[in-house]
Amino acid sequence: MTDSFVPSKPRLRAELRVSAAGAAELHTSGGVLDVEPPDGMTQDDFVRLLSHLDGSTTVETLASENGIEDSLVREVVAPAVVWGLVDDGAVPRASSGLAVLSRLEEVFNRQLEDLIFSGPFWQAVLERPETVHHNVFYGFGLENWFFLFRENEFDAAVLALAENAEMRAMLNGFYHEEHRHDDIVVRAFRPLGVGKDDLLRARPLPTTSGLIKLLSWWARTDPMFFLATIGILEGRLDSDTVGANGQIAYDSFLSACDRVGVDADFVGPMREHARVNAGHDHASVSRELFALVPGVDEDTERRWIAKTHLFMEAYAEFFNGILDYYADPRRPLLRSVEF
Repeated sequence: MTDSFVPSKPRLRAELRVSAAGAAELHTSGGVLDVEPPDGMTQDDFVRLLSHLDGSTTVETLASENGIEDSLVREVVAPAVVWGLVDDGAVPRASSGLAVLSRLEEVFNRQLEDLIFSGPFWQAVLERPETVHHNVFYGFGLENWFFLFRENEFDAAVLALAENAEMRAMLNGFYHEEHRHDDIVVRAFRPLGVGKDDLLRARPLPTTSGLIKLLSWWARTDPMFFLATIGILEGRLDSDTVGANGQIAYDSFLSACDRVGVDADFVGPMREHARVNAGHDHASVSRELFALVPGVDEDTERRWIAKTHLFMEAYAEFFNGILDYYADPRRPLLRSVEF
């Protein structure tokens, strides 16, 4: 058994009782466990050690105060951790949810500038829209529809977040506001002769599917990190949010559509969707949710920061994949699947 199993200040989670014969019994909600000392430890030392596992004393101090070898203390504690009988009584170093989110946002914002706004798609749309084929603008709308239509794959996964009833209520409100947004965007494709039935028979780009699957995985396995990404997904590209060089990214996309003469019947529903999102202030959703989180420990914060680059790489590929595919006018707008 390795030391990685041993908490710094072990705390016994069961009630210790000593039988008339001096044997140690651990009483849990699941029953009574008779436990014995390891080789090299007396029964009295064993019972005394168990009685001192109150989460306030380090392993080293437990060994010295009880006159027991350090290795024997670890031999008692490590298997008890595996069986769920001992946890760590040390108070973890933690920060408030908003403080941690603020540091995550600093990382996100740097990566937005480095990977997304400086990337091929946004540089072309914001700086050289006249060089961009109209299909790229339509492709942006189409891939956004695919994303919105499949949003339930990740949003729904966090609706049952058990830890916090107030957070669940807020997430349900957010999901209600997001519901049927794809029906707004689908109207943008009428001038293309594309209806919802056509979209249902089509498939998104691999880069769009990759982002959706990644978010779906995190929504199920690391829901708080997923919730931290909502402010980016809903915020920095919405019409109220400043993008690269002080520009408003989503509005700049719509302005680029106007500038190069993209069909107004396409632009109208796209602008309507941007305004609906801005009206609901979805850019602030992550902050409102994290305000309900009392504390996040340092290890969790480090784990989240380590994931930020993967998220931003996938998000950048979502945009750049649109430019890569739709810039070639020989390619069909819809990649249809025949059943």
